[in-house]
Amino acid sequence: MFLLDDLLLAPFKGFRFIAESVYDAAEDEIANRRTALRDELNQLYIQLDVGEITEEEFDRREEEVLDALDALEEARSTLDGEDSPTASS
Repeated sequence: MFLLDDLLLAPFKGFRFIAESVYDAAEDEIANRRTALRDELNQLYIQLDVGEITEEEFDRREEEVLDALDALEEARSTLDGEDSPTASS
């Protein structure tokens, strides 16, 4: 009986494995992109402190990085099946 159950459930177990693998890959990609954006933001602060960029350039680029971080957070929330933070307020 258990062999028959295993044979009948095998396609569903395979699908679940694939879905979990895709989910894990998406989570890893989001985490890597978040780290890269935070590093970029830190680099912007350093460049501003040493005078490599102007305050206006810093503000423009900081806004772009923060917007990208917000988009990543929304993507992570969607991936986890949560409501977006702005939708709940």
